[in-house]
Amino acid sequence: MTLQRIVSSLVGIVVLGMVTLPIPHVHADPSSTGTSGTISGRVVSGATSTPPSGPHTIRLDGYRQATALVTRETSTSSDGSFEFPHVEAGPEFVYLVSVEHGGIRYSSDILLLEPGGQTSVDLEVFAATDKNPGISFRTLTRLLRAQSADVASVVQIAEVFVPGNRAFTPSAQDMPPALRFAVPEGAFGLQPIGGFSIDDIVIGGPGFAIFSGLRPGINTIIFGYQLALDNGFTAFDWKPSLSADTVIFLVEIGPLKAEVQNLEPRGESSFGGTSVLRWQTDQVAAGTNLDVQIEHTTVPRLIRLFRATTTDRWAIGATIAAVILGLSLIVWRRNWRVSDSIDPLAEANRLLAELRTSGTSPANSSHRVAVQTELFTLLEKHPEIIGDLRRGQAHGADPNKTLAPQGPDA
Repeated sequence: MTLQRIVSSLVGIVVLGMVTLPIPHVHADPSSTGTSGTISGRVVSGATSTPPSGPHTIRLDGYRQATALVTRETSTSSDGSFEFPHVEAGPEFVYLVSVEHGGIRYSSDILLLEPGGQTSVDLEVFAATDKNPGISFRTLTRLLRAQSADVASVVQIAEVFVPGNRAFTPSAQDMPPALRFAVPEGAFGLQPIGGFSIDDIVIGGPGFAIFSGLRPGINTIIFGYQLALDNGFTAFDWKPSLSADTVIFLVEIGPLKAEVQNLEPRGESSFGGTSVLRWQTDQVAAGTNLDVQIEHTTVPRLIRLFRATTTDRWAIGATIAAVILGLSLIVWRRNWRVSDSIDPLAEANRLLAELRTSGTSPANSSHRVAVQTELFTLLEKHPEIIGDLRRGQAHGADPNKTLAPQGPDA
């Protein structure tokens, strides 16, 4: 499986995670403007291709650029079909259609709608089981980049494979948990990026377990965190909790020097527009010890005084730099139109400034999601500005400034 396949598989999960947060409703009357379209489709069983029993509630979430539209709902008919008429259409709109079945929410890909047009989509749902069918990692990727002389940013991506034709809902009673991720000592600022939410995890170990539902086939899990460097150095063991077809370790080319055992060096590569050194090995057994040593090659500074307790250290949060990195890894499979009159670098810096000044209370969370979504689309359309954006943030941003509330209960 190629790195491009890993990157391209991330889109739907990240955007779904964004739009399912509580959002402000903006009401509109598209039927009065003549710019509406129709979104329709069917809910079918992924195992039999027939409609599942009983009516299902279908949800339509949408954005007009950075503004969330009112969420609409409708019910399926006896043949599983549904329709949303009078949907606002045009290049500034994106939509997701979703349905909950067996405690798992299934979502469409990103939908674009032309004025006067119609878009159709099938939503496949599956019967669920809490018995582990033998999940494994198709790929397990960890990416490190320097944030400062004593902090590294980490993004980890796991493609979790669920065999069979049933969705798997991990049980909190299973010990050890079916899906768990260890993290190095000195990690802090855990940030779910895609495939799960804060409510789906239990922290401990050190590390965390995920209890969100997994559909048959490949499910992409993405998260990030920060890693403290002690006088510019750290060492850790990376032990995959499940067998993996492929394990990949990436280090952004720059001041970080890495020594990695039990993974084969593959030289220079590119990942999501980031130039990296890559180590990779296929067919890695669960529990295999992958020894990693990281050294920041610039003059080390004294380590910052990070929060002492495990709870505080694992407070949910993300730095501006981590969000730029996480969003730059995503490659949309469809074109998103951005006005040519906008200076993309200036607009990206404006959005970052807005993220820094937005409040961290629950009342402000929806606005933050909207701004992050706008930044997301801008970076996809203009990947050439990512390098300039990172350099600008490195010179002027506080690496400990967070994009989410922190505290012992986060």
